[in-house]
Amino acid sequence: MLTVTRRIGESLKVGDYRLVMRARRVGGVTLTTLHRGHISIKDIEFGHPLKLNHEITVYPYPSNRESLSKSIGQAKLSVSAPKHIKVERDEIETGFCRNTKTNQPFIGVMS
Repeated sequence: MLTVTRRIGESLKVGDYRLVMRARRVGGVTLTTLHRGHISIKDIEFGHPLKLNHEITVYPYPSNRESLSKSIGQAKLSVSAPKHIKVERDEIETGFCRNTKTNQPFIGVMS
């Protein structure tokens, strides 16, 4: 299982699926899923699974349980998938990062 923190507007590519975090609420997140030209928007409660197919499952969690006000714009997404399925963050896929030493800015959603 891989866990990554995503902010609102950031995406994650899991195999053929693109997941974009649209909103974060007190009890869960809203994710847009793009797969082979089909778009769906789903509200998922924290700790409940989102099954993308029979191999891939995504679990959202709050990023910081102690302070909701500091983490209202982000959440953790845990991805359970076989090793042969590639999981990429959008900034890794495009080669952009938040590193100030390389002067390459993070640009957000790539879809």
